[in-house]
Amino acid sequence: MTTTIDWCACLADVPLPAAIVDLDAVEHNADHLLAALADGVTLRIATKSVRVPEVLRHLLDHDPRMAGLMTYSASETHGLAAMGFEDLLVAYPIARPDDAHLLAEAARETTVRVAIDDRAQARLLSDAATSLGVEIGLCVDVDVSWRPLGGLAHLGVRRSPLRSVAQVVALARAVADLPGVAIDSVLAYEAQVAGLPDVAAADGRLAPALRAARGLVKSASRSLAANRRRAVVDALTAEGCAIQVVNGGGTGSVHATSHDGSCTEVAAGSGFHAPHLFDGYDGLDLRPALHLAIPVVRHPDPDHVTCAGGGVVASGPAGWDKHPVVAWPPGLHRVDMEGYGEVQTPFRVVQGPPPALGTPVVLRPAKAGEPLERFDRVYVLRGGEIDDDVPTFRGAGFSRY
Repeated sequence: MTTTIDWCACLADVPLPAAIVDLDAVEHNADHLLAALADGVTLRIATKSVRVPEVLRHLLDHDPRMAGLMTYSASETHGLAAMGFEDLLVAYPIARPDDAHLLAEAARETTVRVAIDDRAQARLLSDAATSLGVEIGLCVDVDVSWRPLGGLAHLGVRRSPLRSVAQVVALARAVADLPGVAIDSVLAYEAQVAGLPDVAAADGRLAPALRAARGLVKSASRSLAANRRRAVVDALTAEGCAIQVVNGGGTGSVHATSHDGSCTEVAAGSGFHAPHLFDGYDGLDLRPALHLAIPVVRHPDPDHVTCAGGGVVASGPAGWDKHPVVAWPPGLHRVDMEGYGEVQTPFRVVQGPPPALGTPVVLRPAKAGEPLERFDRVYVLRGGEIDDDVPTFRGAGFSRY
């Protein structure tokens, strides 16, 4: 049951701008994602989309099918290991000795696996691991983008250059002699499935055609990803690699990926906070959990208000879909000539009276993790009321870089 939130009351004593996480909504979203899992498949939490240690702990304690974290940087992985988090899979390669050293230090505390697609990355990890007397798992990052028309088109993200079993086997043989490291996992992320909505707010009259096109991309990509993952695992096993983890998927494909028979686990992160870019996915019954609140500080015109702060625009191709949307109060619309600003954001009042000075304007961000780079702490809602405030990754001292 959704709790109605009295935003003015619950934020009355909260300094604004502020970030707020509704823990009831987080739990609802977690249960929805877990219900989509195939039997025997676990859910690894993608930390880049959560970025709050206490929320990560809460999720890991919530259900035993939540197993391990998918991290995004060496410094963050090092910090999480020092805080006692276990089973860390770094989903992005490192290319510098200092990062390799941080990961080797983390491996003193817990199991650490690091994505690679090049021998040079593995060599850095080997040097760091042997210098500290630890073992680091190597996770082969396999590209599963869809490249139709003989490769002239590329649908997916540009991550790994490993697109064939032969390339993966060549890499496995090239790193087999490195001490302190061993291939024990595979990562193959089908972004063009997990990150592609079925419908989008900007589709307009083209919505039926665009839905059909997206369906074609997803169908072809699901088959490609599952087949490539299975072939890669078989080939690595034949090379003597003891593969323990096969990871794929994301929030938008938890059900499809976990049921395709190729993975031991799927990843999800955005689904816990449910930013508005995830409103357009079929079968995702998620509740908004992450909100940003900015205060009204000006009445520049009778039909406009201006708020302090607000410039949290998501990464990716620039467009209005990457901007936050107003969740409360109703009747406010962005001003297209200004958009969301770094130090102030205007809104046009299209319904009702202008909010009074000091009123919080509550926003839903387009993406989940990025806004939390702006805040040291988040306020936690329980039952529609502020229950606590806890540090973000930034507040804990291990920011993005």
